[in-house]
Amino acid sequence: MTLDLQKGTISEITSCNNDSAGVNTGSVRDAEGLQYLPATTDMHIHLDKHFLGEPWKPLQPFITLPGQLAFEKSMLASLPTTAAERARRLIDLLLSHGTTKIRTHVDVDPELGISHLEDVLTVREEYRGVMEMEIVAFPQQGLLRSDSLQVMKEAMRAGAEYVGGVDPAGLDRKVDRSLEAMFELSAEFNAGVDLHLHDPGHLGLYTISRFAELTAQANKGGRTAVSHAYCLGQVNEGESKELAQQLKANDVAIITSVPLDRPMPRVDQLVAEGVRVHVGSDNILDAWSPFGNGDLLARGAKLAEKFGWILDDELLQTYPLISAGTLAPKAGDPASFMLVAALNAKHALAYAPARTAAFSNGKLVGGKWAEAMTKA
Repeated sequence: MTLDLQKGTISEITSCNNDSAGVNTGSVRDAEGLQYLPATTDMHIHLDKHFLGEPWKPLQPFITLPGQLAFEKSMLASLPTTAAERARRLIDLLLSHGTTKIRTHVDVDPELGISHLEDVLTVREEYRGVMEMEIVAFPQQGLLRSDSLQVMKEAMRAGAEYVGGVDPAGLDRKVDRSLEAMFELSAEFNAGVDLHLHDPGHLGLYTISRFAELTAQANKGGRTAVSHAYCLGQVNEGESKELAQQLKANDVAIITSVPLDRPMPRVDQLVAEGVRVHVGSDNILDAWSPFGNGDLLARGAKLAEKFGWILDDELLQTYPLISAGTLAPKAGDPASFMLVAALNAKHALAYAPARTAAFSNGKLVGGKWAEAMTKA
């Protein structure tokens, strides 16, 4: 097929002919049988906290969450780069892999203020039109623990669209009050809510259930999410199914980074129950982990492998978790897609080949074609 890209959209799709075969000049490019894939979405990432482009930094063993938070804060303070410089580096990496939409959590607290957020807001404007970005004001040190309510309000006024939070029990030590404070901020600023939740087992289960109740009470269905939610993989299947049904009823999403070192939500069960599930990179070479490369197609492959999804339909069901696009392009769709060397979409998911080309709203932003143009 031939795709005609105009003003950021796929304006027309026609059958192939031989007129443009082998043509690679001007505005015409022969894709030579490459596989079309929709651009990916990374729904949990931290643009301001990675060490990409920095000298190698040894990490320390994780002992306690407060200790790790202090370690991270000291490491970030020692970096010579600004949050804006780090954000640009990571966005460029994500674009090279074909990711054109992200949700980034950006640290705020009374000591840091909203300096990281201001930097990321500036970078969002620079990349407008090629990277769609949702911003979560994230009180990494604990919303209540770090007395961050006022700085969170400042962050929401500055332009964040989501209220963040972390471990209402483990950090804030007041589950209900912490959650209520998040939803009060959400109501005041007409914002969504995205909660980092590492709290384990039945404690985490209660927290998610209460979060879902508050979502319904605030009429925020479709605008809230719980990230990580390890507890959903730590309780028995009957308990996680019951909570999945509550999440579906109240339209609360679950976002996972597909961790290998701990239990994770039963994504197969959540999908079967109709819960919205998204995938994100989370850590990329930062104070928490040296791993991660920002490739959502590869992370989708990791998810499918972890759950034993080897049948064609199972492989294909991974795409909605890593992309908002469709596998079959239609006229009028945004021209945001990837081209890869693969037999079909199933093979591409299983193999996660390097991107030959990545487009965002009709602009070539990554892959081998973009690299060749840069060198020319």
